[in-house]
Amino acid sequence: MARTLLLMAAGILLAAGASGQTEPFKTAVAPVGPDNPRNSEAAIIPLRDGSLLLGWTEFYAGNGADHGPARIPGLVSRDGGRTWGERRVLVENDGGCNVMEVNFLRLKDGLIALFYCQKNSEDKDCRVMMRTSADEGKTFGSPKQLSPAGKYTGLTNGRAIRLKTGRILLEAWENNDSYSCLSDDDGETWRDSARVKPADGGCWEPACVELKDGRVMMLMRTTLGGQYRSLSADGGETWSVPEPTALKGSGSPVSISRMPDGGTLLAVWNHDPATGKRNPLTAAVSRDEGETWTNLRNIEEGAGDSWAYPAVTWLDGRALLTYFSYTGGHTLWLRSIPAAWFLE
Repeated sequence: MARTLLLMAAGILLAAGASGQTEPFKTAVAPVGPDNPRNSEAAIIPLRDGSLLLGWTEFYAGNGADHGPARIPGLVSRDGGRTWGERRVLVENDGGCNVMEVNFLRLKDGLIALFYCQKNSEDKDCRVMMRTSADEGKTFGSPKQLSPAGKYTGLTNGRAIRLKTGRILLEAWENNDSYSCLSDDDGETWRDSARVKPADGGCWEPACVELKDGRVMMLMRTTLGGQYRSLSADGGETWSVPEPTALKGSGSPVSISRMPDGGTLLAVWNHDPATGKRNPLTAAVSRDEGETWTNLRNIEEGAGDSWAYPAVTWLDGRALLTYFSYTGGHTLWLRSIPAAWFLE
C-alpha cells in the first residue's frame, strides 16, 4: 500500500513543531449539511495582509448535480488555512442554473480578478465570466463576459496563470476541444487561442504551467487512459498535437503547479486506470519539465470514497491543496502538505 500522510481529519494539527507553520494538517473547510448537498471546486488567493481567501462552489438546493442551484461563497483564514471564518458570498447565483469553477488572479493594479462559469442551461449555455475586487475580496464588481452566449464553455477551478511576458492565460474548453483565453492588457480585452484535441478523442478541463524555456505546457483530461500533453511556443496562441503522458487514470482533471524550488513540477490527479473511480488521489513530480514523472504518492486512498478537482496554492514552502470527497455528500477539504513530502 502506498505511503500516506500522517494527518488528522477536521483541521486538527498533528504535531506541534517549533512554530507549527510546516506541520501537515487536514481540515473540512465546507462540510455538507441538510440544505447543502455539495461543496466543491475551490481556489485560494493570498491577500495583502497575509490572510487567505478561499472561494468554492456551494450547492444550496437539489441533489448536488452539476447543473443544480449554486453560488460562490468565500472564507478568510488568518492562520495559514487551519481555521476559517468571515464567510461571505462572492458571487450570487445569477445564472439560469448556477455559478461555479472559481479562479483567482492578482492583477497588476492590485485588484483581484475572479473568473467563473455562469451556467444557464444543463448542456447548451455556459459562459466564462470575470469580476474584480478593489477591497481584497470583500466585494466583487459587475461581471464581464469572456465567452459567447449560446455556447457551452467551461472552466476548471484554480487554473488561471500569468506568464513571464505579463500575459494572462485562462484555461477553457468547449465541446471536445481545449484552448486558452488570453489577455495582454491585464484583463481589459480577451481573445481565444487555437483549439486543440487528441487525434483519437476529446479533451476537457485543461491545466497549464509555464516551462523554464518559456513554452507553456497544457495537460488535458481525456477518456483515453490518462492526461494528455500539448505544448505552446507562442504563449498559448497555438498548441502542438496532444500526446499521452505517464499520468495514467480515468477522465478527471489534474492540477499542475511549479514547486517552490523553481525546478520541479507537481501534478495531482486520480491515478485510477484500473477502476475509474477517482480513487486514489495521487501526487507525482517532474524534474525535467514534464517529460517524466516520479515519486508517485497517494494523498487519499482507501475503499468506499472518491476525491476530485484538486487545486494547489503554494505558501511558505507548503502546498495548500483543496479537493472534494464523495461519500456522505460532497465535502470540501483542504490539506497543507510540506513541499519536502512530495520529494521523498
